Amino acid sequence: MSDILIRAMLNGEATVCACDVSEMVETARKIHETMPVATIALGRTLAAGTMMASMLKSRHDRMTLTINGGGPAGTIMVVGDAVLHMKGYIANPVVNLPANDRGTFDIAGAVGTDGFVTVVKDLGLREPYIGKTPMLTGEIGEDIANYFLISEQQPSVVYVNTWLETDMSIVNAGGVIVRPLPDCSEETLTEIEKRAGTIANYAMYMLSKGARGSLEQIFEGMEMEILEEQQPLWQCDCSKERLEEVVISLGKHEIQDMIEKDDGAEIVCRFCNKKYWFSAEELKRLLEQAVKE
Repeated sequence: MSDILIRAMLNGEATVCACDVSEMVETARKIHETMPVATIALGRTLAAGTMMASMLKSRHDRMTLTINGGGPAGTIMVVGDAVLHMKGYIANPVVNLPANDRGTFDIAGAVGTDGFVTVVKDLGLREPYIGKTPMLTGEIGEDIANYFLISEQQPSVVYVNTWLETDMSIVNAGGVIVRPLPDCSEETLTEIEKRAGTIANYAMYMLSKGARGSLEQIFEGMEMEILEEQQPLWQCDCSKERLEEVVISLGKHEIQDMIEKDDGAEIVCRFCNKKYWFSAEELKRLLEQAVKE
């Protein structure tokens, strides 16, 4: 079954977004050859990033979510647009710490809490919107909720999951974000709060009910109106032309070094691992541009 994202309204007073991105996370796992802890950290960030991208207004808007808590996982980055074409990477795909005190995967230890959640939204304006908040737990869901609260003044419930098979492939990956509207009643707020524990069972419900059935189970008894369904897709838009900008950004000394020592350079896209070869002649052309800048 294909990945899905669902946007809905609860009691006409709160928005809810839920996704199943199991196929996307499995694709990312294979591309980056991640170890289990890295798979879960990247999967949670992909789920959160997909739901956040669905909140963009225009189909041309783009968003970059960066998690960097200073832990051994390094930077985790997810990029997507309003159409939910998504891509992502984790700087250290082989991070794989021992189990934590609860006997579960130590995601917080890998991600760390000495850093920031950074969200950059390119909305077609002169300057992008940039929001940045401190990491709280390293578990990612709570850190995204803190970002919504501090940077966007939007109290939210955020749950993200990545469950693994015994062979470390993906059982399921997805999440839920609930965001009360400004005029949300106390009654609806109380109902949402009462269901926090049930929301945390979303991954379990997904095994048999799928994303939509899980929402119906979690919010049974509340009025739920489905607003939209979308299909998230893993799609890297890299190209040789785009990577030329990366080469130029290295500066004239680095480019000159690649020409003299290697008579060219192989540049690898960090999102999809596709390799691009730049000959010495191509590097000389890019060197001229680097010198001008």
